[in-house]
Amino acid sequence: MSKGYLIAFVKMTNEDDFKTNYSAKVADVFAQFEGTFIVLTGSTSHHEGRQFDRHVIVEFPSLAKATQAIESPEYKAIKPHRINNSDAEYGSFMLVPGV
Repeated sequence: MSKGYLIAFVKMTNEDDFKTNYSAKVADVFAQFEGTFIVLTGSTSHHEGRQFDRHVIVEFPSLAKATQAIESPEYKAIKPHRINNSDAEYGSFMLVPGV
């Protein structure tokens, strides 16, 4: 079974609220589903395309676990703080299967 990855490129609109009510809580939520942050940074060597404030890759044991994580009540409770404090039209938030 291949691993599952959550990949996010975030353009924040309210960094303080985003960090306090989403970033500070999301790792604990994803850990319940064996999610491990392998990339979490605002620092990049940008070469092409749009620039973002935060780049995230979370590895899960499977795509099913990743899906369970973002559909969990715990995640749904903090998700509005990501949506309301970032530009969802500018950024990206996706689940992808590993190879």
